[in-house]
Amino acid sequence: MHVIIPTPGNSTRYSPVTLSSEWPTLSRLLFIIICSCLGTTINGFFVAAFFVEHTLKKVGNVFLACIGLADLIVTTGVMPVSAVVLLSAGQWDTLPVCHVLHFLTEASTYAYSFFFVLVAIETYWRLGCTVFQYEHVFVSSRVGIVAFLVFVACFATAGVGVYLHLDYDYCQRLHNGDYNFRVTTFATFHAVPSVITLLCLIGCCFKVRSRARRHVYYKRSQQYERDFSTTNLNITAFLLYVAAWTPYIVVSLKYPNTNDSKFYHCVWIGVFRSVFTTFLYSSMNRSFRRAFAHLFYYCCCKSTVSGSFSSRHRRAFEYKSATGDVRVHIMHQAVSTNSPQRGASTSRETQEL
Repeated sequence: MHVIIPTPGNSTRYSPVTLSSEWPTLSRLLFIIICSCLGTTINGFFVAAFFVEHTLKKVGNVFLACIGLADLIVTTGVMPVSAVVLLSAGQWDTLPVCHVLHFLTEASTYAYSFFFVLVAIETYWRLGCTVFQYEHVFVSSRVGIVAFLVFVACFATAGVGVYLHLDYDYCQRLHNGDYNFRVTTFATFHAVPSVITLLCLIGCCFKVRSRARRHVYYKRSQQYERDFSTTNLNITAFLLYVAAWTPYIVVSLKYPNTNDSKFYHCVWIGVFRSVFTTFLYSSMNRSFRRAFAHLFYYCCCKSTVSGSFSSRHRRAFEYKSATGDVRVHIMHQAVSTNSPQRGASTSRETQEL
């Protein structure tokens, strides 16, 4: 059952696609274009980082890469279309275009929330189980198929909600949608995943700290630095996601008759969050910084990827292989024999995408 609500009186001054017409068109256009270009670059680098940095080439990181893909949907789909509508002087500011943007944004938020709970569960399982259990659940499982099915479920749910008018009417604000559908989607894609994600991420922090207290060699290792940094970044990124979308959830559920200015401002706060979240990883994590530096170097400073950088690293690898085979083999045996936890860490590092 649809509940009809009155359309706010200032709807002619506010577009759900291009925001307030009282703002200068050029300012809105520049702002959206800059955010789109910046967000597309950062999210694209974030996804590509899992293919160029060897410490990130792990099967368990597929879900974290999918988080970047979810944000990429907004920065490469929603924002450029809004810029094109502004350039068309409002000629394309139509209901079908608005429905497409609503559909893409809904699908992106569903996917982001669902993939984050998978990231939290994977991290918690990796830190708290044996090598065999981790490999049996995540390395041997079909994570690619799981990621594909999650995207299919999110896009299908968003499409049903938008085009069958079961979700909140974002474009015209004529109805609140179907109550049962909205409660079900909110619980399935937001409430329950958020609780599980926070519990798992907090548990990961305790596991990392506890393991560092019990094993001195782990605290002095690079694995501890990666685990500590990634766990804290995941918590920060998820809390930023929750903080950005909470105003919209509160307004749409508790104050559905609020004016257009407050309503659409709350929506676009959540939309523009996708520009900056993945930047946290590139600025605060060593592996992502190294991957971003390599990608920037190849994209902006070289005409081909077969230059001196790859040659230099290939020569260094050959030199290390020629001079250190026996030493590395002996050290590997010693570490594997005397340190089960270090052996688990080494095994996990070899499970690449």
